[in-house]
Amino acid sequence: MKVIGQEKQQKIRRKASAALLVCDSRTGAPIGRILDMSARGMKLVGAEPAVVRRIYYCRIPLKRKIDGCSEVFLDAECRWCRKSEETGQYNSGYIIRFPSPKDAGIIVKLIHSWMADQANFMNARHTTTAGKSQAK
Repeated sequence: MKVIGQEKQQKIRRKASAALLVCDSRTGAPIGRILDMSARGMKLVGAEPAVVRRIYYCRIPLKRKIDGCSEVFLDAECRWCRKSEETGQYNSGYIIRFPSPKDAGIIVKLIHSWMADQANFMNARHTTTAGKSQAK
């Protein structure tokens, strides 16, 4: 079995469980809504196309505070942008560049909360309202 080295291993992207809008931290204009995210990158959907190879200075307001913070700041470089034939909106992929240690930690905790939300959703059919497993 082939083992992928740490430097080549891809980070797993987690689907956003809550609609989080990414805004330009300078102008406040919306860039897009997060579809999925990893510690290294994110995919957004938005009404306007993103400019490939442009660096966006982003602010992400959080639905609930993480480590006392209600927003995250990061720089993201757009790597690709495509118009969705289904929705007419633009999907775009970004690499996250040099987040502060604090913001990087918040991103990791946000991703973990999405992972827990997804697990709870998937397992909800296996529990009763009292929280006990159902036998089938």
